[in-house]
Amino acid sequence: MIKRFFAGFLGLVILTPQVFAFRDISENSKLFPAIQNLVERGVLKDKGFIRADADVPARMFWEVLLRDAEFNPDSASFDTPLPPNVRETDKIAPFLREAIRRRFIDENKPFNDQKPIKRLEAIKLIVKTKGILPPRTNSASFMRRVSGVSARARYLTEVEAAFASKILEREDIHPLRPFDTLSRRDFITWLYRYNDHGEKKSKLDTSPTIRRKERTIAPKSFDRPTKRRSTTRRRATQKELRFEILDGEGEMLISKSKLPNGAVLEAVFQAINSRYKFQEELSAKKKRAMVEAAIGAMVDELGDKYSSYIEPSKVEDFKEGLNGKFEGIGAYVEMIEKRLTITSPIKGSPAEKSGILAGDVVIEVDGKSLEGMPIRDSIDLIRGPEGAKVILTILRDGRERSIDVIRGKITVPSITLEWKKSIPVIGIHQFNRDTHKDFADILNKKVIPKRPNGLVIDLRNNPGGFLNTAVSMGEFFIKKNDLIFSVEYKSGKQEYRASRDGELVHMKGRVVVLQNKGSASASEILAGMIQDYEIGKIVGQPSVGKGTVQEISNFSNGGSLKLTIAKWLTPNGRWIHEDGVIPDIEISDATQEEKKHKIDRQLDAAVNKALGR
Repeated sequence: MIKRFFAGFLGLVILTPQVFAFRDISENSKLFPAIQNLVERGVLKDKGFIRADADVPARMFWEVLLRDAEFNPDSASFDTPLPPNVRETDKIAPFLREAIRRRFIDENKPFNDQKPIKRLEAIKLIVKTKGILPPRTNSASFMRRVSGVSARARYLTEVEAAFASKILEREDIHPLRPFDTLSRRDFITWLYRYNDHGEKKSKLDTSPTIRRKERTIAPKSFDRPTKRRSTTRRRATQKELRFEILDGEGEMLISKSKLPNGAVLEAVFQAINSRYKFQEELSAKKKRAMVEAAIGAMVDELGDKYSSYIEPSKVEDFKEGLNGKFEGIGAYVEMIEKRLTITSPIKGSPAEKSGILAGDVVIEVDGKSLEGMPIRDSIDLIRGPEGAKVILTILRDGRERSIDVIRGKITVPSITLEWKKSIPVIGIHQFNRDTHKDFADILNKKVIPKRPNGLVIDLRNNPGGFLNTAVSMGEFFIKKNDLIFSVEYKSGKQEYRASRDGELVHMKGRVVVLQNKGSASASEILAGMIQDYEIGKIVGQPSVGKGTVQEISNFSNGGSLKLTIAKWLTPNGRWIHEDGVIPDIEISDATQEEKKHKIDRQLDAAVNKALGR
């Protein structure tokens, strides 16, 4: 969807299409427009031979089908199991993960990448990826058109959905030939038809509840019923626009989009481009900045504090943060109620050492107000080179105070270990790609050999991270096939279960988890699972309450989108969003005086609980 919207803002930039060709397809071929469309959308690569009448092997099918559905193989933020015979390094791996996530294929069965796809199989999967719901029964008009199969065939409802949506035409269903192998010609043609002029429909027989898609849009003042030809009211609908997306320095990709007020968007850009008085100011850089601002505003309008558009110039900083290395004060922040809020200072960071706490609201940086400033601009003011001082004016408990912080080089430790009264206290400070490996290393080399009577997992100020790491961390505590958490997507639900028996299963009842108001996301998944299975007690403060999943998508302009795509649930089906994981034993955070004297009541209580006191 974001690709389509991004395309919309550049709709008036006219460029020469890139030249491409398959060596066995001429511009006069009937198949050329379909191939051209798929190449320009990045679904096909324009090189070599297409071999239009050859079979479609499974490897080609899944890559083309999912690219057509706008799946970005680089955008997944967590792993899904692969078929047993597919390697992580195989180029088809991300596409198979997505197919498994959508429950199109079985992860437990070996994948035959050269197996020819059948026509019926392709029809069913195209219908699913387009989100078209088959009718309960076939319409009479469709049954008069289809031939070559039994009228009782259950799959005919899906075939009718494809036919009604213009994926298939008369020659495809008369006769149907469902179990013939799929040719590349038909596969390419079917995808092109839907993208070029298709629409989501299930049946041919229309009713008052189904409205046909119109190609024009009327002004609001003309949005009224026309003369009736039947009981169906005709309404003005959204204009279907075809836009051009600027890729890098000049390549052009074609995208199709339906945008509310799309015609207005186009008209505004056109007016600026052609009539703005100071045309000398409308440089290519300025136009790109206008587009970036429009995209950012669109995402902000969602009102979802966990979704954000990251401009190209900010992407590297964002990636550095994910990798746990950057220069600055060392704190995680979010926009909460339009105010820049510290969600958690990083352990050992300049922010923590200077006394900044989770929940502090930053209102000024070096005397400059942050009111109304976008989050990325606010972060830019706070971040800076190692050794430089920054003065933060914060709001805490209704009172303003200034805090001087000397910026530093921040490297977020994934795992730390300390011993308290014979109890190992393992600090998990973020869920990066290697956290589970570091945890296993400490566990197997330094903890398990000493056979401790209890264990404390410190998740305080852990902002989360990758969900696949949460899966790997959860597996340490439970048995094979136990549910770690489940994820509800727009398209369905997926469960994540342990693939093995964990090393800490024997510690059930002797584990204590420490958390506070800075514990979020993946750390809440682990805490929620431990609480649901009664593996241990939760001590501290309620966690942040981030019960959603974000996906990071990268775009041709260098920008990225962090978008909420799902919500997650604990093994018992709890959605902790906004409420957080509620501790079994609630203990307030340390005061500044206690921190000064290194008094940690939460840790002391957790250690005593692990000792059975």
